[in-house]
Amino acid sequence: MQHTNTQAFARAIEIKGEEDDPVELVNKSLEDLQKNIDDRLKGVEEKADTTKLVERMDKIEAKANRITGPQDAPKAEVEAKALGAFLRNGMASLDEDDKKNLNLGTSSAGGYVVAPEYSTQIIKKITEMSPMRQAARVMAIGTTEVLFPVVTTKLSGGWVTETGARPESQPVFDQIKIETHEQAVIVPMSQQLVEDAFVDLPSYIAGQIAEQFAASEATAFVSGDGAGKPFGFLEDPTKFTGQDLAAGAADEAIIEAVISLFYKLQSAYARNSAWMMNRTTMGLIRKAADTTVKGNLWSDGLADGTPARLLGRPVVEAVDMADLADGSVPIALGDFNAAYTIADRTGVQLMRDDYTGADSGIVKIRARRRVGGRLLLAEPVVVMNGTA
Repeated sequence: MQHTNTQAFARAIEIKGEEDDPVELVNKSLEDLQKNIDDRLKGVEEKADTTKLVERMDKIEAKANRITGPQDAPKAEVEAKALGAFLRNGMASLDEDDKKNLNLGTSSAGGYVVAPEYSTQIIKKITEMSPMRQAARVMAIGTTEVLFPVVTTKLSGGWVTETGARPESQPVFDQIKIETHEQAVIVPMSQQLVEDAFVDLPSYIAGQIAEQFAASEATAFVSGDGAGKPFGFLEDPTKFTGQDLAAGAADEAIIEAVISLFYKLQSAYARNSAWMMNRTTMGLIRKAADTTVKGNLWSDGLADGTPARLLGRPVVEAVDMADLADGSVPIALGDFNAAYTIADRTGVQLMRDDYTGADSGIVKIRARRRVGGRLLLAEPVVVMNGTA
């Protein structure tokens, strides 16, 4: 282009003769140069093909104006609406359709902006235990054991004449000892878990320890053998006055055995007595009482938390009592406060140990307690003996 312009300018200033006017020559040359430039620009524009470029630009503009495609435009609108509602008011403001439209399951479709909620309530199974502490006598002691003097033979007196000899008699004593036994557990946890958990783990662990200690001691108070644990009141069932009841007995036979057992208990103890049995046996007696003609022997509690009554005495539900079977003791009736004593030496003691496991990043929760229990007097209790 530069070469062409130079040649045109050279021709424009060429003087062909003296008769030519220099001014006219210059003007004519400039006109020719302008025309030449205009012709060349027009030729360039005519030769350039911009059709494909325009088509590509149109396609890019169409894509930029689409969200997910024409067929998905309504869906995109409801998803945007659901996301906006969540960002303004939280998850509680969304109905089920909004939650589906938000597409929480797909991270890229909204899942990344949804934070889950975590409950600080830990779901756990229930721990059942026999309520022996509510029924028995409980005392605190300050040493490892406690001794009880017990009268094994009462003194006897008699009628005498005015001047007759007076008989001599002395009671015979024995001694029963309640030894305390220790429960203990160590719960190791990592230091980082204690620091980062969104629940108060040490407090939760402390509650679990107390609950499990209570369940363990309740079982021992019913059936413990005294080997490293308290003696249960059923450790030797032969000490009690008993009534036999065959497993699988008819309803009438069950009610007759229950009535007989009730009247084998001495009146002084019957006034403060309670029935003790598990839930299965309770259902057995309740069913039998409803299908016999003995009258209304069973009555439910009149308010929440009050026990049912059988023959006028409260029924204590004890999960550690056995089902009715040959050789079992499914029912006990008695004044357990007079019969059985629990001796507490120490309550549950908790200690957080941050040192012994520190080299491994471990925190230990240590717990212990000391307690004993034993049957002191058998006559306040009568039992039902299961037979074949």
